[in-house]
Amino acid sequence: MTCLCLPSNRSLVMSVPPAPMSVRHHLRKATADLHAALDGGFGALDLKKRSDYREFLAAQAAVWEPLEDWLSRHDIGRVLPDWPRRRRASALAADLAALGGAADFHDIVMGTPSVPAMLGVAYVLEGSRLGARYLSRMIAESDDAAVSANTRFLHHGAGLPLWPTFLETLEAHVTDAAGADEAVRGARQAFAHFLTAQQRHAAVLVAEVA
Repeated sequence: MTCLCLPSNRSLVMSVPPAPMSVRHHLRKATADLHAALDGGFGALDLKKRSDYREFLAAQAAVWEPLEDWLSRHDIGRVLPDWPRRRRASALAADLAALGGAADFHDIVMGTPSVPAMLGVAYVLEGSRLGARYLSRMIAESDDAAVSANTRFLHHGAGLPLWPTFLETLEAHVTDAAGADEAVRGARQAFAHFLTAQQRHAAVLVAEVA
C-alpha cells in the first residue's frame, strides 16, 4: 500500500531554503567590528560632563559635515528626496558652539559614489538615530544645564519615521550581491572615518586632563 503520510517536521524544515538576509542585516554584520570599536571608544566618556560631551560632539562634527557634504555633492537626494530634512550638521554645530567647542573638519577620502555606496554611508548616519535616543536620555540627567539643554543633534528627527523610511530606500536600491558589497564599502569607510576622529579627540581629552 502506498503511504500518503506527510513527511516529518524535520523533513519539512530541511527542505525549506533559508530566507535571504536583508541588506540592513548584511550591513550590520559586515560592520560589527568597526561599530563595536567606535562604541567602545565613546563609551569611555561620561557624557553628563561638559568636557566629555563637548569632545563627543567635536569628534562627531569632524566627520559628520564632510560626509553629508560628500553625499550632497553626489546627489543622494535622487534616491532620498527628503535628504535636506535628514541633514544634522547644523544641529550638531549649534550644540558644539553652545558648549564652547568648534569643529576641526577632517579631509575624508571616499571611493566611487555609486548609489549603494552612498546608501552605505547614509546607513551609518541614519542608524545613529537609534543610539541617539539612549544617549539623549542619559544626557537629560546631567546636572550641567549647558549639557542637558544642548541636544539638538541627538533629538533631531524625533517622532519622524526617518529610520524605517530609510530602510525601505536601502532595500529598494541595493538588490544584488555587487550592490551589497558597494554598500558595505561605503559603510565601512564612514565608520573608519568616525573611528579615526574618535581616537584623535580621545587623545586631546587625555592631554587636557593631564
